[in-house]
Amino acid sequence: MILRRRAVQWLALALLIAGPTVGGNVALLAQALTFTRVGAIEGPIDLVRAEGTFAYVARGETLTVFDISDPAAPAQQGAHVFPEKIWGFTVTGSVAYVAAGHSGLWILDVSNAERPTLRGSIKTPGQAKNIAVSGTMAVVADHMSGVDVIDISNRAEPILVGSVYTDGYARDVAMFGSLAYAVDNPTGFYVLDLSKPDPLAPVAALQSASAPRLVEVLDGNPNIAVMVGGVPYDPLRELRSEPAPAGGGGTLQLYDVSDPASPVHVVTYSTPGSAQRVDIRGVLAFVADGPEGLTVVDLSSPSDPQVVGAFTIGTAARDVAIADTAVLVLAGTQRFGSRTRDDGDVIILRETR
Repeated sequence: MILRRRAVQWLALALLIAGPTVGGNVALLAQALTFTRVGAIEGPIDLVRAEGTFAYVARGETLTVFDISDPAAPAQQGAHVFPEKIWGFTVTGSVAYVAAGHSGLWILDVSNAERPTLRGSIKTPGQAKNIAVSGTMAVVADHMSGVDVIDISNRAEPILVGSVYTDGYARDVAMFGSLAYAVDNPTGFYVLDLSKPDPLAPVAALQSASAPRLVEVLDGNPNIAVMVGGVPYDPLRELRSEPAPAGGGGTLQLYDVSDPASPVHVVTYSTPGSAQRVDIRGVLAFVADGPEGLTVVDLSSPSDPQVVGAFTIGTAARDVAIADTAVLVLAGTQRFGSRTRDDGDVIILRETR
């Protein structure tokens, strides 16, 4: 059972059944989406990612690989220690790209899971917080310089093309083809077109997002950018007698980026919990939803998100990753700020629908 294929198959079936009104039907088809706990990777763990049948977990400066081809019996493989704390990373095929603070971007070959091998690195201008990769280009969310654009055509010698200024502190980046998306604190959303003669000039820059922390592109519809955010802190809300926001303060904010120069806000959807992180497969957003555990949201109709699955883990869900045969949920105490925690186990779930 391949989860990413299932998500696309659900959408295709809904299209056949419902024609243009697929949103409600996909929700009905996926309403029975349920999960069973089958295994775990003991922590403490800060971050989790997945690619194929492997899980990658970060704790402090160390990235460790686990073989989860048998989700009930994850087998630890190799590990690599970086000079600084791992703030964010992504795995594409057999390569892990790691944002390790002031030491910059690191490129790790994980084709031999037992012996990860460093292939290259580059010191970024500031503090590397997260990274996205497409083809021969990478973009890094840099806490000091904004968004760093890096040519990785030669992994042994990455080249800094330049940096894009952001009004706030860059938090996250995503890529699809030649387009790159970035968010900053407190309200910024930026679109870069790396195919342009001047890739460092944003084709769009908005200051209308709500406390965005992360950004992803919808697999099933790359014209939709999905931000994970919250509600900006407002100490005067009580004085104005305004009600508290619905839900736990976490949001999915969808933007139509079919015209990269003019992104259009589609909807801000409040998740049941606090929406810490998201991993997207097809048109489904798997949300690490804080105290609510795992929440699965169907985004096939972007203007009308629907919860189509959930799993309560008994503590806060801090991160989530989708492997070929499992859903990985990082569970521990609720994370406030970015300091390393002393807890956090990865719970391995299997879809049972």
